Amino acid sequence: MSLLEKLACMQKRKDEVLNQELAKELAQKNDKSGIKEIAENLQNKDKNIQNDCIKVLYEIGYLKPELINRDYHG
Repeated sequence: MSLLEKLACMQKRKDEVLNQELAKELAQKNDKSGIKEIAENLQNKDKNIQNDCIKVLYEIGYLKPELINRDYHG
C-alpha cells in the first residue's frame, strides 16, 4: 500500500486518526523518503490529499520536528 492510500481521504474517512497513525509510523521509522513523498503531495491536484498531507506533516513536526526539513518542500 502506498503512503497516499493510507491517508484518511483515500479511505473515505472524515476523521484524522489515519493521518495521525501515518505520521506516527513515519516518525518512529525516521522514514525520510516517506516524509518527502508526503511533502511532495502538498502540490497534489486533489485538495483533500493536500489537506491530509498537511495534517501528516503537522503531526510529524509535533512528534519529531527534526524530521521536517526545508529541503523536502517542492
